[in-house]
Amino acid sequence: MTSVELRARPGLRLGGGRWLVPPWVAPALLLCAVVLIPWTALLFLTLPPHYAASHWRLAWGGFDVGLGIAIATTGLTVARRSPFAEVTATITGTLLCCDAWFDVLTSRGVSDIAQAAASAVLVELPLAALCFWMARNLAHAVEVARPFLQAAGFTVSNNRLVPPVSGSATAAPR
Repeated sequence: MTSVELRARPGLRLGGGRWLVPPWVAPALLLCAVVLIPWTALLFLTLPPHYAASHWRLAWGGFDVGLGIAIATTGLTVARRSPFAEVTATITGTLLCCDAWFDVLTSRGVSDIAQAAASAVLVELPLAALCFWMARNLAHAVEVARPFLQAAGFTVSNNRLVPPVSGSATAAPR
């Protein structure tokens, strides 16, 4: 028996409204990951060396490195139309919410708090909402497709979708 991948060919084609994730999402996420690189470098250079926490620079810079990797991974899985995009989008959305939360709560002074709040409201939380929307959309598509695939005789073996043996497919549910 041969297995079938559940992923379309990679690409940024327009889908005429038939896509689960809009085609502009992957390049936008990859751009965010690229923009995060100089931002992270700036944090490593400008954050105060001493704060009421140990390893302050490493904590913030390291978190942003992880966030950048998550954003880039989500962008790549979306561009590849990978079924893992649901997981990476959920992780990225969660990290973006955490970043917004800690940026605002650890800021000192009115201007720092205003800058952190603006970044949270205008960048981090909208990107998190987009990631959660994508994850929900992808999960929903799998749930809708599952009964049709099962009715057509498809099975899952070793985490691969296995097509039915020729002539054993039944009618798909309506």
